[in-house]
Amino acid sequence: MRKAPKHKKIYALPKAFLQQFGGRVLPMCDMRQYTSWRIGGAADWLLEAESEADVLAVLNLAARYDIPLTVIGRGTNLLVSDAGIAGIVLRIGAAFDKIEYQADNRVRAGAGVLLAALSRRTAERGMTGLEWACGIPGNLGGALFMNAGAYGGSMSAVVTEVRFAAYNDAKAKEAVIGTLSGDDLRFDYRTGCVGEGMIALAATLQLAPGDAAASLAQIDDIIATRAKNQPLEYPSAGSVFRNPEGSHAGYLVESAGCKGMRCGGAEVSQKHGNFIINTGEATAHDVLRLIEQVRRVVQAKTGYALETEVRLLGRESD
Repeated sequence: MRKAPKHKKIYALPKAFLQQFGGRVLPMCDMRQYTSWRIGGAADWLLEAESEADVLAVLNLAARYDIPLTVIGRGTNLLVSDAGIAGIVLRIGAAFDKIEYQADNRVRAGAGVLLAALSRRTAERGMTGLEWACGIPGNLGGALFMNAGAYGGSMSAVVTEVRFAAYNDAKAKEAVIGTLSGDDLRFDYRTGCVGEGMIALAATLQLAPGDAAASLAQIDDIIATRAKNQPLEYPSAGSVFRNPEGSHAGYLVESAGCKGMRCGGAEVSQKHGNFIINTGEATAHDVLRLIEQVRRVVQAKTGYALETEVRLLGRESD
């Protein structure tokens, strides 16, 4: 797992930033409230974007005043450092949750739409192709970033266009809106078409005509299976390790005897070997220690070197 950059000072916001966003910018924001693991220190500042104009303005101000900027969605698949996050956290949330149904089973959805909600709502309208996403807790933007997938489906199979914000020039750093489509939509296993330095705003998905009753029954089956096999009653970030070629991470963790292994308040789930749960008071340090312990044991006993798929954000802890 890549170490987060180390920043010691608390960043003060310039007058221009405060004039534009005023009371909407939350100081020393407890990131445990904004992550599914319920772990992490405070962000210097947090702002929830209410429009694309907000996103562009934050990008431009952060570049102009050299303030670190971190973008999050629903906070799934993230581990926030115990030392918190320097600078500004920009959250893409409820303002980006619009869904537009188009002709020929196309759907245009904002990056803040919950993937599980999009799965059910398209199924209810007789569209098939997103049933696999019904139990994934993140939003569409996060799914585009990591090419989310489950039960044989993935974002790469349905995305036809992505609208994003990014800097147009590495030196000038002026924020602009761009579009990815066709050959520019490059996906890989747990690697999406929206890379570092890009902020997903919306996407167009091509689904297929289906039977609403059959799709909803499939969704109910998947949700029941997940409830049976995954520790949904505990805070977690979902799957911690990537599946290595030729095997499955959960199986390797279990076969190496790591289920139930614990560091502080972090524990490898007894239900599913690829989940590390927060039993109540886990810290990021606990989780990182447990990840490394599991990796060592799995490699020693199976020969596989597991790689993580969760993202580490924030200051490096002392």
